[in-house]
Amino acid sequence: TELVEAALERLPKGYRVIAGNAGVELMPLEAAKGAAIRRFMQLEPFTGRRPVFLGDDTSDENGFETVNAAGGISIRVKPQGETAARFAIEDVAGAIAWLEANFAEPAAQASSRNLVA
Repeated sequence: TELVEAALERLPKGYRVIAGNAGVELMPLEAAKGAAIRRFMQLEPFTGRRPVFLGDDTSDENGFETVNAAGGISIRVKPQGETAARFAIEDVAGAIAWLEANFAEPAAQASSRNLVA
């Protein structure tokens, strides 16, 4: 934690520390995965589509919340404890299989089939 604090002191004001499963992120206060998702959803080709977000880290929770609010599909890969994600997949291989099953065709629509709530 001393190394993180030292790095944070060297950055301009306005950064925060986000603890993840395998490390930490130093991120500007205004930056968040949820904010990035909201921006993407305003751009072509994403406008009017259902957002899908998969994540495997505690730093992904903001993204899950944003996708849930937009009526999308949020999936926690390798869940450990509480999560805002609506669904869970046990491992990366399962996530890849779900993506392939749902997005093999360019115009495929995401489905919550084969997901554990």
